[in-house]
Amino acid sequence: MWNKIINATGTLHIYIIAALILVIALMGISLTATKTALELKDSQLETATVTQRGLQADLTSVTNELLAQVEERERLKRDLELERSLNTQAAITKANIELELADQRALIQQLRTSGNENTRSWANTAVPDDVSQLLEHATYCAQRGHRQEGICITSRLPDKPVPPSRM
Repeated sequence: MWNKIINATGTLHIYIIAALILVIALMGISLTATKTALELKDSQLETATVTQRGLQADLTSVTNELLAQVEERERLKRDLELERSLNTQAAITKANIELELADQRALIQQLRTSGNENTRSWANTAVPDDVSQLLEHATYCAQRGHRQEGICITSRLPDKPVPPSRM
């Protein structure tokens, strides 16, 4: 009987050792698969981190651009309001000038149709060429860009009263 047990035990040990080798081999394969899966997850995590950083940079860039657009929109609104007020002022000024022009034309017409012959003759006479040239010269020199020209320098000199000794 001891022989049967020894013979059976010898074979049993071989089965147990084979089973342990098989279990260790399966554990090694399982660990290798787990290690590979872990490395894959680490790689995916690193890729996700890089992607997140890129997206965060894009988000910051878009946010800054949006803020700049909001500021630009506010500036444009202020400019629009300023332009509207300037246009309104210009329209009022233009209307006042047109009223003054109409009044001046009415006065000129009164002078041209005056009952006084001398006034009517003076109002209907053309402006002499010398007076016209003088007015053109004054107008030319009154413009800012022409003030440095030699022809206009004398118009910039201050008027000085004539000394009493020369009168």
